[in-house]
Amino acid sequence: MRREEIRNRMRRFYLTSEVYLGFLRRHDEGYLRPYVDLVSAFADPGELILELGCGNGLSSMMLARKGYRVVGTDLSPFFLAESSRWIGPDLSYIACDALELPFKDESFDLVCSNELIEHLPDVKLGLDEMMRVVKPGGRIVIVGPNLCSPILPLMDLIKKALGRHDEIVWAGSIGEGLKLCLKNLFLSIGKRLSARPRFIYREPDLDDKVIGGDSDSSYLASPIDLERYFKLRGFRIERLCVGVGVKGRIMARIMPRMGLYISMVFKKPHKAGDRV
Repeated sequence: MRREEIRNRMRRFYLTSEVYLGFLRRHDEGYLRPYVDLVSAFADPGELILELGCGNGLSSMMLARKGYRVVGTDLSPFFLAESSRWIGPDLSYIACDALELPFKDESFDLVCSNELIEHLPDVKLGLDEMMRVVKPGGRIVIVGPNLCSPILPLMDLIKKALGRHDEIVWAGSIGEGLKLCLKNLFLSIGKRLSARPRFIYREPDLDDKVIGGDSDSSYLASPIDLERYFKLRGFRIERLCVGVGVKGRIMARIMPRMGLYISMVFKKPHKAGDRV
């Protein structure tokens, strides 16, 4: 299926899915706090933040509550309808496509997204838009699943062993899990050896009955792709991987490019003549 067709299918799905809205509602403040704390660690008080793919707007509200001026965006006005309870003088919401942002160049001090990158049917275009609207010296924070991690299918096998069959997405059997584990391992090694990003896409499963676990993703998200792309565009990588909790920090230190999650911070270069 062509990328533009996938983009249109995903748009129609997110504009109407009651099931997906229910999925977003389960992402409460406790779930979102590590992401919000990460963004806060790289934002100065009072800065203007653009959040992409904010869903029902809860994470944008949490950022505004920390003292930032925040613009939350999502593709779906249907999801954003719930954000009306949180609108305030330092918080606003706009329904727009992350691939075509309605903002002027260099408008924001920081651009962030949580669990958005894997849903972009054209990652280069989405990253270019983030880079365009952030100010020189500003930061881009990207958080989401590492769908090329060899650990990911092993987690499915653990869920299967624990009887959590409804949470399994990528590997329904031991054979599938081991096969995908090896595939992702060699895929990540290949990306690591390449000087340029290798964005790999998939056809998303937009069946309301199986939503969850990134089955609706269109891009096999990899921190190696993002690392390569931002470096090519002259950005500095301030954090390659930020782990949450003791296990997360250990994994971030030992295998920052193969862990389960992407948590990366990039800094836009200053203009010529400015101090870096």
